[in-house]
Amino acid sequence: MNLKNGQKVSLMLVTAGIITLVTPLLAYPKAPRQQRQRADVIIVPGHPATNAGHETALLKTILDHAVKLYRQGLASYILVSGGAIHTSAIEADVMAQGLIARGIPRAAILRERHARHTGENFSLAQPLLVRRQLLRAIVVTCAWHMRKASFYAHKAGIQHTISVAPRPLQMSIIQAGVCFVLTDVKMLWQLPLAYHKQK
Repeated sequence: MNLKNGQKVSLMLVTAGIITLVTPLLAYPKAPRQQRQRADVIIVPGHPATNAGHETALLKTILDHAVKLYRQGLASYILVSGGAIHTSAIEADVMAQGLIARGIPRAAILRERHARHTGENFSLAQPLLVRRQLLRAIVVTCAWHMRKASFYAHKAGIQHTISVAPRPLQMSIIQAGVCFVLTDVKMLWQLPLAYHKQK
């Protein structure tokens, strides 16, 4: 069957799109969803704050969800992780202040303030968990980041389930879809790094 140039280009684009969307699903396995199992700690990996160091709409929904699980008695600690990557604000500090403002006791908040990316969110958090003998975790993040976060939590040896924060009301379904695609592209590009064994 002979295909015209336009059809060939369309076929190539469709094939590339399928590879981009499907490969991360296979290469980045995620843990089961949280079913109200009691854990030791809730882990919230880093998300950018505003330039002024305030919560974005997305970060607000993620922190609200983590607080909801904490108040349901599903964990005794919340660990927030993230350095000053996208702005001058240290993500862990912004998240910790947000948790305090929501009534979470300071003693229940653990901070990891140096992580530069998702892998480090968990590899740098892992020693903090071991030190406090926090063995079981609930990972809380947005839907498009969850597969990547769960993969790196598993890679760091952290036993966990996942709990997805809802989409912010300010974000449309189309905007969320764009976030899924962009995250999938990034995960595909980072495959060699993801499967690189740490020494």
